[in-house]
Amino acid sequence: MENNSEELTGGRIGKISRQDDVVIRPANVWTPAVHRFLRFLHVDGADFVPIPYGINEQQQEIVSYMPGEVYNDPLPELLLQDAVLVSAAELLARFHNHSAKYVARLEGNEPWMLPAQQPAEVMCHGDYAPYNVTISGGQPVGIIDFDTLHPGPRMWDVAYAIYRWVPFTDPARGESAIGLEEQIRKARLFLDAYGMDAADRQSFVPVLLRRLTSLTDFMQQEAAQGNEDFQQHIQAGHLQVYWDDMAYVSKHAGRNVL
Repeated sequence: MENNSEELTGGRIGKISRQDDVVIRPANVWTPAVHRFLRFLHVDGADFVPIPYGINEQQQEIVSYMPGEVYNDPLPELLLQDAVLVSAAELLARFHNHSAKYVARLEGNEPWMLPAQQPAEVMCHGDYAPYNVTISGGQPVGIIDFDTLHPGPRMWDVAYAIYRWVPFTDPARGESAIGLEEQIRKARLFLDAYGMDAADRQSFVPVLLRRLTSLTDFMQQEAAQGNEDFQQHIQAGHLQVYWDDMAYVSKHAGRNVL
């Protein structure tokens, strides 16, 4: 049988490929823990995540290919539609409802890429963004790339998802730009579709700011330790983008997004 191989684009250029029905990605120290989690999800009936097949001799993880399209900034008109936003929120809620069951199985010494957050209500994806969600038939259907998996509060994942899917970014940058009032409306829509309760909704803005601070600190730490991927991201201006967005969110922190 012919082996069809293609490079997949993303944050690590030249390091991820598809061969027929599997994806081959660099493995890391946290990969075995991620694979145990993904196997649990499939046993629990979550068929919207990749099936883990193990790690090969070249220290690459092998997972099933999730069909569909993924998108990065600037988001196309399709992903700015309310129906897609609602579907993305509902998919994240389904994921969290499954992943919450895994928290009790944690031993507490798992080597996650990102630090665990408290309270550990669910297993957070850590990067629930359009570039990590497959779109088919105009709807989000699958979640990929679980390198950033770690325990944490639901809002830790939800706040970052809103930041990416609304997107709740500085309109002055011009990418997928919408104004503040529309951002607030869409943030409320996401929270409604997810089913977030009133008490947690009040934490959206402070949690988002802490989440972005954690991200920028992590990027700088990894770059300083010689991680070429993060060095390239910083050189490309990604760090400044997050700082600008944090300033924008902070400026409007007094607005009610409930």
